[in-house]
Amino acid sequence: MKGVLFAAGLGSRLGELTRQRPKALVEVQGQPVMYRVMDRMRAAGVTEFVVNVHAFAAMVEDALDRYAAMHPQVTVQVSDERSLLLETGGGLKQMASWLQDGPFLVHNVDILTNLDLQALAATADEKALATLAVRRCESDRYFLFNAAGLLCGWENVRTGERKISRPWERDLTRYGFMGIHYVSPAIFPLLTETGAFSITDAYLRLAATHDIRLSDQSAARWIDIGTPAQLQAAECLDLD
Repeated sequence: MKGVLFAAGLGSRLGELTRQRPKALVEVQGQPVMYRVMDRMRAAGVTEFVVNVHAFAAMVEDALDRYAAMHPQVTVQVSDERSLLLETGGGLKQMASWLQDGPFLVHNVDILTNLDLQALAATADEKALATLAVRRCESDRYFLFNAAGLLCGWENVRTGERKISRPWERDLTRYGFMGIHYVSPAIFPLLTETGAFSITDAYLRLAATHDIRLSDQSAARWIDIGTPAQLQAAECLDLD
């Protein structure tokens, strides 16, 4: 199985911790977070990685070379975003040439979880453009799904902003996105956006006419290490 690792983020919310290194190489429990995520993806069957780079790109590339040397069964392709950070949608679109031969797993580098990635891939709807790992949680922003598990919209409960893909749907349920999704290569011809754009916006546009489904992973432990407080909490989290 192929896996996409989004590792190009600036990590600006981590302050001094990312002044001299990328977010991908910030350590959690003595190991770079990128290696922790790659280990879990590899345990789920990922042997071919596509990783985007932007901030401190050379440092990330060196770390990827070391990882591949430690795990000879793994191959790594680097998607270079040095000149322009393409966000999640633009970043994925740039990787299209490596991801045409079957569904693939996508994982944000700053997400730590004990979610069963192999089960997520095995149970994903093969007819869907994407299956999104989500959870019931308290948040500002939510994806909205109908009773059949189809994506119908998004909302920010703090600002009141809503983006509705299927206005005819009623009784929608809020779920927080976990930064992990299983995606069909059928999505690439449908990504008409150009330059830097969010995959969330593309999903919301496509959800009006295509199936994008949820996988409820509320039982899994999960943390986003986007801030120093979250990073400190991750040091105490049972990651196994």
